[in-house]
Amino acid sequence: MAQAQAAPQLTAQSREDLRCSAAFAIVALEQSGGDALEGWPPLAVRGKTFFADSGERAMKEGALTREQVRDLIAEQVQALQTAPDPDKALSALAGPCLARLDATVPPLIAPTLKQCAAILGLAYNEVHAREGMSTSAQDLKTLESVLSSREREAIIAAGGSGDDADRTLAQAREAMAAEAADGKGGVDKYDIARCYEFAKPQEKSHY
Repeated sequence: MAQAQAAPQLTAQSREDLRCSAAFAIVALEQSGGDALEGWPPLAVRGKTFFADSGERAMKEGALTREQVRDLIAEQVQALQTAPDPDKALSALAGPCLARLDATVPPLIAPTLKQCAAILGLAYNEVHAREGMSTSAQDLKTLESVLSSREREAIIAAGGSGDDADRTLAQAREAMAAEAADGKGGVDKYDIARCYEFAKPQEKSHY
């Protein structure tokens, strides 16, 4: 088989990178279904980046096609899923694979409340432009409003004015829009899950 012949052309590091890519793909799929696997951080964004970068390196190093690299990763996925103890096999890769991930793909940045308001505002604008006032757009607008309100309340509680709050939120939106346009990761650099934590209903409150 082409993929079986291709594997020896890769260095040990590249083969391990593809194995880690397979592990990240499995974990990210589980996480997308709501399962939080112990020992693994969110991998929807960073895992995808590692997967793509590792695949590109393997293609260049081994003179492989994209399909051949995809087949090699699929073989690794199958090997993990058909191991005598799949959970143990996957867990054993957490340490070494996450070390590789941290060395090549920076950890997600924990956004502040005002940054989260800006991120969700940008997401709303994008979805609204594409879908109009769909349910998804409405949900994003609600979340953005909740976070903006809470940031405004925090600024005022700290002694700032309403104008200070408006200026702070506007600056955060401008900064986030600039990051989104710079082609260097933009909002993907941030841990968006933290924004949804910020938006959870406060105790004894319905927002």
